Amino acid sequence: MEQEITMTDRRAAEIMSEKKLIGKLKEMGVNIEKDGNTISLHSDSAFNGLLAKNVLIAFNRGFDAKTSANLLDGNFDIAVINISDYASSKKRQIELKGRVIGNRGIIKTRIMKDTSCWIKVYGKTVSIIGPVETIGIAVYAIEMILNGAKHDSVFSMINKMKLEMYINGNS
Repeated sequence: MEQEITMTDRRAAEIMSEKKLIGKLKEMGVNIEKDGNTISLHSDSAFNGLLAKNVLIAFNRGFDAKTSANLLDGNFDIAVINISDYASSKKRQIELKGRVIGNRGIIKTRIMKDTSCWIKVYGKTVSIIGPVETIGIAVYAIEMILNGAKHDSVFSMINKMKLEMYINGNS
């Protein structure tokens, strides 16, 4: 399986200096080559190629190498939400980013804590890495905020969904 990922120039250069992460990918049979800001992945395993692609997407969206490497475990996934889908004007996009982050980062931090996910607000996107069991809750919470829901309603929903998971034996 061969894939190409276009990254920012800075992140493409940085990924190649992450020797530990590159080593893990090579152990999985995934070879990486850099040509400018394009990263090429070569793997005999489609599954390992997909995991590696997700790692590079996460790294390009602002996550550090250690957090991105969690995606090599099949129990983690990544979701990228485009803020432009919720607001067309630049001013409104900035306001929505502020709503997701919250005063001194408290909203983002609480969602991360309550869902065991990592969240990055980077450029025009909100990216989430988390366990497959809870990433959907984090995505839904972010989408609620972007759609204008009150923060208290979002946290009530998170608590309700976590309780349902616990009752159903998924936690």
